[in-house]
Amino acid sequence: MHKHEKEELEYRKIIESPATIADLDFERCSFAGGVVMPPADDPAYELVVRNVVLRRCKAGNVELYGVRFEDVTVDTLSHPKPVEIEACVCSHVVLRGRVGAVHFRPAVDDDARAVLAPAAAKLYEDVDWALDITEAEFSDAELWDIPGHLVRRDPETQFLVHRAAAAAAEIDTLSIDAQLIVERAAEAPYETSVVAAPTRAKSFREQLDALHELRGLGIAE
Repeated sequence: MHKHEKEELEYRKIIESPATIADLDFERCSFAGGVVMPPADDPAYELVVRNVVLRRCKAGNVELYGVRFEDVTVDTLSHPKPVEIEACVCSHVVLRGRVGAVHFRPAVDDDARAVLAPAAAKLYEDVDWALDITEAEFSDAELWDIPGHLVRRDPETQFLVHRAAAAAAEIDTLSIDAQLIVERAAEAPYETSVVAAPTRAKSFREQLDALHELRGLGIAE
């Protein structure tokens, strides 16, 4: 592992594939921000970030697209804007401590999604667990692009939502917050998704109540 401590790293764009970023340990470092993505949509996911640790770091605007993350741990990360993780694949990724707003989303572009979504689903067939958020404290979380059954979670605040049950729900009978969750879950790319009530958000109690509402209806567990 190459150790970096209390360093300030400039904004950087990494647009390569195949490429591997590996064996790095950052502690109390500041990243101006950056972009990590392949030059074109790559169904082989040959842009890999592997065996990387971030502890108590700060980051500017960060965009991650089409990356395969393996054995990555982020323990406390402060950043002014949400970390956008679009069309990426995870294996043994841990988020722990205060991590702010984190969005795992499918590719926005329809053509890109048609290429990357089935490739990601195929890769996940060989993953025993993708993401561990049991100790993560979010201000906002979107985890729609990761199969819910591959997410290690705290069942008190992080719920498994079933796509089929969400699609069949009588939406008019639900609270507004529960309706929003059901609408997103019904369109999720995988049969199950994890929805986390963000413990660092002012809306935490309302979102937790909505998830308990859905659990009572068998839509979430």
